[in-house]
Amino acid sequence: MNRSTLPQGSTAALVLILGSILASLVGAGLQLLANTQLLVPSLDRLIPMPWFNYGRLVPASQFLLSYGWLGSGLLGVLLILAPRFSGIAFRYGRLLFGGTILWQLAIFSGFTQILLEGSSGLIGMPQPRFVSILLILSFLVLGTGLTRGLGRSWKSGPLLPRLYLLLALLAFPLGLGSAEVLLRGTVTPGSVQIIAQLLWHSFHQHLWLAPLGLVLIFQLLPTLTGRAATSLNLGLLAWIATALLGGWLGTVRASDGPIPSWMQSTGVVASILMAFVAIGNGLLVQNLTEGRWEEIRRNVALRFLSVGAWSYATSYILLAFLSLPWVRPVMVFTVAWPALFEVFHFLFLGCVLAGSVYALLPVAREMGWPNSSALTWHFWCTTLGAAAAASGLLLAGSFQGLALSDAGVPISTLASYLRPFLFVVIFAQFFWLVGQVAFSSVLIASLLRLFPTAAPMAVFRNPTVIRPVSVGHLHG
Repeated sequence: MNRSTLPQGSTAALVLILGSILASLVGAGLQLLANTQLLVPSLDRLIPMPWFNYGRLVPASQFLLSYGWLGSGLLGVLLILAPRFSGIAFRYGRLLFGGTILWQLAIFSGFTQILLEGSSGLIGMPQPRFVSILLILSFLVLGTGLTRGLGRSWKSGPLLPRLYLLLALLAFPLGLGSAEVLLRGTVTPGSVQIIAQLLWHSFHQHLWLAPLGLVLIFQLLPTLTGRAATSLNLGLLAWIATALLGGWLGTVRASDGPIPSWMQSTGVVASILMAFVAIGNGLLVQNLTEGRWEEIRRNVALRFLSVGAWSYATSYILLAFLSLPWVRPVMVFTVAWPALFEVFHFLFLGCVLAGSVYALLPVAREMGWPNSSALTWHFWCTTLGAAAAASGLLLAGSFQGLALSDAGVPISTLASYLRPFLFVVIFAQFFWLVGQVAFSSVLIASLLRLFPTAAPMAVFRNPTVIRPVSVGHLHG
């Protein structure tokens, strides 16, 4: 790979990663403020500005965390990784940088419009139409660059990461474009609009974000551990099942809603099957990390990636549990579903993103990480904070669901059940935010080279080509 092409691609990646860090801080702060308003309702009256009410803070924070933090961050690290494991350099670095600026402009425009004008009210699409158009256009530019990761042929590199990358590259523009046409481009019946929202939510979560995370897991874990995944057939079966089932997972939330009963049943079956798919991928991860606990303890990148990989399986097992026919009617209108949001976004995707930044950013920027306690603070604050928040929401949702099932329980009593759990959730989310602040401080200090670096410059011997021989069994 020509090293002269690296600065252009790495600059676009750095802008995406820095934008991701900023979006995580702002989005988590707004989420914390929104939950605090639930615990202290008078806070809404103390801040009389309309853009700080609960109805705008929640969609704004979710938009920032989903598109700004995870979307930008995952695209950024993949811009570093994709040309290296395929061995094909970027040719149009300035075009990638332009797509990056357009993506960041879309994030800023969507965030400000939601705060100032309010959410669109659509599931997974709180942003206005012009922001969706900007997101699609910028993703087409960035996605064209990421196609370098697919290689010249199916036998030119590791297979599983490229399959999940292909799935993610197709799912985002097709899903968001179709949803825009059905929901805001044509006059469609109300029931079709509900179905389109649920399907887009499934595409967004399970066919775009989750595959992007799996690309990093199946590429970086074998590289860092020096081991190959043991079963290509199991990995291919999991990929096929993800592609077929992922688009239906959102329909499980439409309990007795205005959609066909077969679609609801399909969502339940797909959720249960996806739990087995996640367990299958978990077995591949187990073989990669077994007996490597000392390396996981010492290597912060490997530590985050391992937690993220196991949280991937946990999130889909939790989704299957909430989808069970005797559980879903009790939990469907409770805060148990936000617990799934915490596990999926913060523990799975958030940890994978953090581990990837620790592993890949030194490759692109020729830098190291300082030997600082902030690295430890980042790991424990973010993982324990997200786990505590998810546990508190799941327990609160269980009590809430049981209370809602009993007509004799007044609403005031129900609210008293939730208050102690909500206090735990707020504290846990603040703890996560502290860890993210520690990470941002280490990142900025490393980029500016304010402290001597004790960690290696990169986790790979050759910073220009990342083609680990340890994944030979995954080659086509």
